Amino acid sequence: MKLILHNTEDSFDVVALSNLFYPRDGFTEEKGKILTVTRTGDSFEAVFSVNGNTYTSVHKIHSELYDGERCAIKSACYDVFRAATGIESPWGLLSGVRPIRFYETALSRYGEKTDEILQKFYLVTPEKIDLCKRTMEGQEAARAANRTGDAALYISIPFCPSRCKYCSFVSQVTGSEQELIPEYLTVLQEEILAKAALANENGHRITTVYMGGGTPTTLSATQLDELMKTVAKAVDVSSLLEYTVEAGRPDTITAEKLKAVEANGATRISVNPQTLHDEILQNVGRRHTVADFHRAYGEARKTSLAVNIDLIAGLPGDTPKGFEQTMQGVTALDPHNITVHTLYLKRAADYAEENPEEFTKNARETVEMVHISQAYCKQYGYLPYYLYRQKNTVGNLENVGYAKKGFESPYNIYMMDDLQPIYGAGANATSKFIENRTVSRVCNTKFAYNYVKEKWK
Repeated sequence: MKLILHNTEDSFDVVALSNLFYPRDGFTEEKGKILTVTRTGDSFEAVFSVNGNTYTSVHKIHSELYDGERCAIKSACYDVFRAATGIESPWGLLSGVRPIRFYETALSRYGEKTDEILQKFYLVTPEKIDLCKRTMEGQEAARAANRTGDAALYISIPFCPSRCKYCSFVSQVTGSEQELIPEYLTVLQEEILAKAALANENGHRITTVYMGGGTPTTLSATQLDELMKTVAKAVDVSSLLEYTVEAGRPDTITAEKLKAVEANGATRISVNPQTLHDEILQNVGRRHTVADFHRAYGEARKTSLAVNIDLIAGLPGDTPKGFEQTMQGVTALDPHNITVHTLYLKRAADYAEENPEEFTKNARETVEMVHISQAYCKQYGYLPYYLYRQKNTVGNLENVGYAKKGFESPYNIYMMDDLQPIYGAGANATSKFIENRTVSRVCNTKFAYNYVKEKWK
């Protein structure tokens, strides 16, 4: 897509909005699409030419809005994209990762008129406004527990037994990288101790620990035990609000590993089937079966750990009926948490290269799947507490964490809404520091072999 701006330099908002409708285009080449945005006085005009057709829209700047200029330029662009594609985003003009942050800001400025303004000017559907409100309700306990000086420790284990086709995370497949793991863990343990010391120097208390990946349970039981013993040396594990280990792949979970996780102070684990249909699992490159998931979940429920289950709406080959069967099966298990992601395809994901049509194909069915997940979670007593969006998401939808009351993940809330600093350890981990709501980030090197070579420093 070619972008031409007159009397405005707001390319960021225009590009962000265009990604909702044309997520694979970018602005490096024309591809038969030309968008011209012109500011004249207190109005913005968008003219979009595509496939021999031209679409035009003009919007005035609304003085009653705190971001009236941004709203006007995005409204004009939204109109021409909607006319050209027939697509409507349930989040309207909102293109950011954190809808809750936007809703909070709107509440502070518009008070009881917030919902009306979001619908009228920002084109957010009542359903998504209600989701924001219920998510804020689900966050209340975790937010109340967050004190000045609290911080999180994130630990990256960038290894997986195989690569899922929809995945773009930087991780190594353990078959080819097995020999790297011992040295990686040695360096990682050094960094964990160093980051905990830095947190102490900065006057921060570590109150949540999150071990993610990759798949941490790719490690052996002995390796997990040694790593988590180092965490216990660095942090007062007994005082943590949360200590999560992402088990993730059922084919990596054993009773012995779960015992090590539980014995070293973890409070929460994830067991992620993504779907309860073997054919879909095979198609997306997950090397486990539904039976493997039930075995792993059963082992996890024998422990004292809270258990989260991750699902993905919109996987290739899935249908609303099939997704409802998955929701029936998962809610029947009565997990403590259910996280429902919407399929999104980054450029590094295999499916992004093999099946770019997935961005628009079956979008309506994916919307229906998300509705199904919301209905089931509400019926079975799960409250949303964690909400974020990603670029290139099918149907311009969202990812939502649901929990039984008292089983929310504080780390997810604090991390997503920038409520406390994070000390990151491991390859591709990011440390995040917050001052007066201004966020600065320090990123570790991406790849495990470079991390080992550079000794993380």
